[in-house]
Amino acid sequence: MTHPNQPALAPSKDVKRYAAEYWTDEGPKQYQQNSDRFEAMAAPFGQAMFDAVRLQPGERVLDVGCGYATTTIEAAERVSPSGHVTGVDVSAAMLAVGRQRTAAAPVDNIDLLEADAQAYAFEPAAFDAMISRFGIMFFDDPEAAFGNLARALRPGGRLAFTCWQGPLQSEWVAVALGAAVKHVGRAPELSSADASSPWAFADGDRVARLMRAGGFADVTLESVARPQRVGRDVDDVVRFVMSLPETRQLFTGLPEDVIAGAVVALHAAFAPYAGTHGVVMDATAWLVSAIR
Repeated sequence: MTHPNQPALAPSKDVKRYAAEYWTDEGPKQYQQNSDRFEAMAAPFGQAMFDAVRLQPGERVLDVGCGYATTTIEAAERVSPSGHVTGVDVSAAMLAVGRQRTAAAPVDNIDLLEADAQAYAFEPAAFDAMISRFGIMFFDDPEAAFGNLARALRPGGRLAFTCWQGPLQSEWVAVALGAAVKHVGRAPELSSADASSPWAFADGDRVARLMRAGGFADVTLESVARPQRVGRDVDDVVRFVMSLPETRQLFTGLPEDVIAGAVVALHAAFAPYAGTHGVVMDATAWLVSAIR
């Protein structure tokens, strides 16, 4: 579910309160405005996750950070007819769309739960498998979260999820920063790797330590690079980049001519990636697998 563009988190803010506020208001609005884009960008990594977890008919599955329920529905199709999938998310606004989508889906073996998976009292050993497509990086206490998830997974059950590596491992972010920063003279504030952010799990060694401490075993991380369709053309991608909170923060207070120059530079930087399939650029994520 969740997208790679949560705004930067100042160290002085309360992480848990900030995340809750973001997914109540700004996050769902941004996702709605770019839902087709974000779903297309995440889709190749979701398929890598499903290849790793190997769901079987009849299994009980938890989808953590399910958002619009795209992966929840696919998981439900894979475990049908006798399996069941529970999607969990903290955002009521995201789940509202997810409920509309699951109601229209050709499966009826789905429940969506508005809850914080870090603390929710799941039934012990209730699930055979757990998945998350970019929805698991936002816990304020990830070790506690993994411990709670491990208790909800049966012994021998599997966990597979994707999480972003550092922001510069997404080519569109690196290109945008490179084009804009030389005009602006400063870089945007990006969340630190140990905060509740899209890049909280950029350090693979840290992820493995947290998971083992939470009760998971056989933790493996695979670096997965996939092409992403960032937009239909260069103008579309530049509008998208200019709409992001990080960009707005970067350009705050700057003269109009400086901003205009940065926009021209963004167009030039993205132009080489445009083709018949849109603007396609590579991104790299961790594919994380473990067992209980």
